[in-house]
Parts: sequence; structure tokens; C-alpha cells
Amino acid sequence: MTIFEILFGGGGDTKRIYRQEFEQAIKSLPLISDKEREYLRGIFSSALKDGITELELKKIISGLEHNHSDTLDAMEVEQVKRKLFGELEDNK
Repeated sequence: MTIFEILFGGGGDTKRIYRQEFEQAIKSLPLISDKEREYLRGIFSSALKDGITELELKKIISGLEHNHSDTLDAMEVEQVKRKLFGELEDNK
């Protein structure tokens, strides 16, 4: 299950989600580590204040790149992107 399915469930482009819903979604994704969750909280903190649509969320995730101030390295950032888009299989 992707973060988009968890948050929007086909709710259309106008639905907005906020910090609490986002937090619940990233906690429910089994492949996301605590370090990655913390990274995502930082990336999305300002966008979630006014709510974020599915399209906005996709744009931000697609644009994620490693910055020197990030807690993740470039490879880890790419893995987070793939996990959020559901491109990695669950290794349960």
C-alpha cells in the first residue's frame, strides 16, 4: 500500500490532508524506518500547515533530493521516494 492510497484512497484532487493524517500514514507504512519518518516530518512540516493535496504531495516527493543538511544520504533519499510511491515490495 502506498502513502497515496492510505491518505487519499481515490478521494480526488481536492481532498487536503493535514499533519495528523500524514503522521498516521507514515506510521502505518511498514517499510519506513524511524530515521526516514523523521526526515519526512521535516520535509513536509511547512506544507502540512495548510493541508496538502495528492498532487502537491506527489510533486514534493518527486522533487526530493539529498541536501547536505539532510539526515539521510542520497541513496537513502531515493529509497524513501521509492517506498512512498510503492515501488518496493514489502519484505515481511
